[in-house]
Amino acid sequence: MTIFQKVRELGFPDGEYIVVGSGILAAKGIRETNDLDIVVTSELFEKCKSEGWEVLPWTKQSIPGKDWLKKGNAEVYVQLSRKTGGISARELLENVEVIEGIPFITLESLIDFKQEYGRPKDFEDIRIIEEYLETVS
Repeated sequence: MTIFQKVRELGFPDGEYIVVGSGILAAKGIRETNDLDIVVTSELFEKCKSEGWEVLPWTKQSIPGKDWLKKGNAEVYVQLSRKTGGISARELLENVEVIEGIPFITLESLIDFKQEYGRPKDFEDIRIIEEYLETVS
C-alpha cells in the first residue's frame, strides 16, 4: 500500500490535516517509512479520540508536547512540537507541498524540524534529503 493509499484510508477531511515526518520522503520515493505522522486540527483530533484511537503521553523531555493518538501505524498530533512551541495544523497548512492531492510538510521545513529533534535517524534523513535536493535542482 502506498503512502497515498494509507492517508486516504483514514478519510480525513481536506484542510484539516497535514502529513509531517518522513511521509514526504516516501511520497517522493526517497525512502520508505514505517509510520504515518499527521498533524490535525483540534476538532479532528477530538473526533479521532472519540472514535477510539489510543491516547499516548508525550515523552520527549527536551521538546514540550501534548498527548497524541495512535491507530495502527498512523500517529496523530494536534501540533508539530518544537522547542519554541507547537505549530498547529492550520499554521502548517500555510506552507505545504501537495502531492496527489495530499498535503505534506515541505522538505525544507522537514530539515528544519529534524535538525531540532537531533536524533541519529534525523541526521541521516537530513543527509538523504540534501542529496535528493541536489539532484533535482
